Amino acid sequence: MIIAKLGKLWQQVETSRFEATETEGNGVKIWGLIRAMGLREIVLSVIIPCYNQGEYLLDAIASVEDCFNSHLELIIVNDGSTELLTLEVLDYLQNQGYQIIHQLNQGLAIARNKGIEASQSEYILPLDADNKIRPAYIAKGIDILDRFPRVGVVYGDKELFGDRTGIWQVPNFDPTRLLQGNYIDACAIFRKTLWQDCGGYDPNIPDKLGFEDWDLWLSALEKGWEFYHIPEVLFDYRVRANSMVTRCLIPENQEKLIRYLRSKHQVLYQV
Repeated sequence: MIIAKLGKLWQQVETSRFEATETEGNGVKIWGLIRAMGLREIVLSVIIPCYNQGEYLLDAIASVEDCFNSHLELIIVNDGSTELLTLEVLDYLQNQGYQIIHQLNQGLAIARNKGIEASQSEYILPLDADNKIRPAYIAKGIDILDRFPRVGVVYGDKELFGDRTGIWQVPNFDPTRLLQGNYIDACAIFRKTLWQDCGGYDPNIPDKLGFEDWDLWLSALEKGWEFYHIPEVLFDYRVRANSMVTRCLIPENQEKLIRYLRSKHQVLYQV
């Protein structure tokens, strides 16, 4: 049953990608061939943490491969998944040559940090296993970071799918707005040096409830990094009832998280 479901999922992904472009071939094979020939260096690493999200993981990977960018590497971090379908998907991908890091379940922050530590690039794009990126995101993000050395984070708008649909347009960067609440999704392109400068994602977030991305952006603001908004839809965000975000928004959890962040970043909140 599990193997059959995996085969069906993979066939759906491959069919949609083949219909989109019959001549490009498999993106990950192209990257591997070019790297093996030593023709290109890796500029950007896509980091996909996965905890029991095998049902969606192939779609996330396909969206990365649709970028067909030889400057990419893709790293999947298995954060101690236990669900059988997810384990089958991860095993299949590893046998196909995908780079997968396995760890005991330690939460999103440590999973992302582990993937970034293993990356070979100067730019990072975290992608949740249930979301998808648009082909233009990576090329535009690299271009902006190459041209503006003081910019540390590039982010765009998103389209919702799943339990809710619609376009989610976010504003240009405003430090005051960021202090009031996070409006920059984790799916943003940033410099690895920014991540190092900020000490990575915080593994001490209370009860691992979330807001690791907001914490990183606040740390980047403290360090003087600039943010750049691209006003167009650059990724697709899956809305589902049992996601990590829904736990963050439970009033008592949200209050605990905000109290922690205000204490940690009190220099910003006292200005």
